[in-house]
Amino acid sequence: MKKFLIAFLILVASFLRFYRLASVPPSPSLDEVSIGWNAYSILETGRDEYGYRLPVLLRAYDDWRPAGYVYLAIPFIKIFGLAATAVRLPAVILSAVALIAVYFLVKELFANDRHGDQLSVISSLLLAISPWHVYLSRLGHEVNAGLTFSILVVLFLLKFFRQRRSIWLFLAAVFFALSFYTYQSQKIFGPLIIISLGLIFRKELLTEKKKVILAGLVGLVLLMPIVKASFSPQAMIRFRATSIFGTSDTILRAYFSHFNPAWLFFNSGREDHKVPGMGVLYLWELPLILIGVYQLIRVKLPRQSKLLILSWVLIAPLPAGIATGAPHAMRTFNLLPMPQILAALGAVTLMTKLKISRKAIFVLGAFLFFNLAYLYHNYFVNFPREQSDSFQYPLGQAINYALTQEGDYQKIVFSNQQHGYQSYMFFLFFSRYDPSLYQKQGGTISGGFNETHQIGKYEFRPINWPEEEKSGEILYVGNLIDFPPEAESPQTFKLLDGQPVVKAVKGGS
Repeated sequence: MKKFLIAFLILVASFLRFYRLASVPPSPSLDEVSIGWNAYSILETGRDEYGYRLPVLLRAYDDWRPAGYVYLAIPFIKIFGLAATAVRLPAVILSAVALIAVYFLVKELFANDRHGDQLSVISSLLLAISPWHVYLSRLGHEVNAGLTFSILVVLFLLKFFRQRRSIWLFLAAVFFALSFYTYQSQKIFGPLIIISLGLIFRKELLTEKKKVILAGLVGLVLLMPIVKASFSPQAMIRFRATSIFGTSDTILRAYFSHFNPAWLFFNSGREDHKVPGMGVLYLWELPLILIGVYQLIRVKLPRQSKLLILSWVLIAPLPAGIATGAPHAMRTFNLLPMPQILAALGAVTLMTKLKISRKAIFVLGAFLFFNLAYLYHNYFVNFPREQSDSFQYPLGQAINYALTQEGDYQKIVFSNQQHGYQSYMFFLFFSRYDPSLYQKQGGTISGGFNETHQIGKYEFRPINWPEEEKSGEILYVGNLIDFPPEAESPQTFKLLDGQPVVKAVKGGS
């Protein structure tokens, strides 16, 4: 049974993460085009769009985000070229690493439990089919690297506490430092989970002081560039823009919103980073999680494992709790894989207490197949159609059209409002614009909201039709509301649900 489950896990995880990776999500996202083109620019010139050499923080859109994922994408762009698949592959591969790491993490947590192997396989399987993990692991985004590195840090530390081998401690120090170069949330989650581990395993640490100090020094050296950059005035602007530091009740409401069953297990309609029609967790996982929590509290399991799981669950929502937009599936992604581990604990408890017949196994198999089919339909069919506007799908079509028509016009103007938001970066990505040429032209001056940009004959700015130059040598590409109904449009661009939202208009019309 164990071998069958492992084979099934590998098959399902591979399918859900690699199938139609280039086309689902339906278009490179705002973040993906920025990560992709800046990785391409660093590959070709050693500098990003602003001309910063080998940046530690990526200024993109004045966001000042850790640049670690950009460097992870570089070898894939070198091999596959500048495309959505190349940007997404590092995240997919890291998500697969996370599944393997969870398997061994659970084996460490329940090393002396006779059901340890079952818990390991089921935990990884539940993570493999998690709608939360599937959705975010297919995005070319640094959040996947952050989660995987966090899991590896805890895994390596648990191995060190048990085996006392220095290699595990130094690997933990390296991945702890690297996690700071991935997603912003790691700067809060990482230190707090390390402090928790230090308190839980203080006896083990005190007996290995010299090794701990040396590993700590390695980590500090690796952290110095990102810590220095993170406290720069520019980076602090981003922190202040997304922070809700103020009244304690606001922070508490934001924090506890991530434990709201309505958010965890349901979808109220159009929610960011969620598969349509689904919560971040399956509803059927709820009773298993509750049983798992009961087992964790009442049953004689290793005390240190209990405290670690509890600490992880309580710490994970903190980064999202002190930021705007709570509940936030991306900022609290570090909560994984704890719900799956608790659900696995509940599932194993049921299997050991109930007599499972062949008929029951068949029913469970059919139920699992139904849920996979439901996930498949909602993600691969409904998601592209319902959320193509979130990925600015028509903008990519419009840019490709403009590139085929540019010889007929002296100037092409793209709106940078609504469906054309940050259109300059989408243009750089889809046109595979030469980074050397772009930097000679001045590069990006400002990446702030709705800033005007010019790249050769292309302008990216708001379109105010009554005041625009009406020349047949100018092509305007903007939102439907940017133009009067009678304006001559050689091409209209639609969302995947068929709704037209962007069109090209000749200036002389």
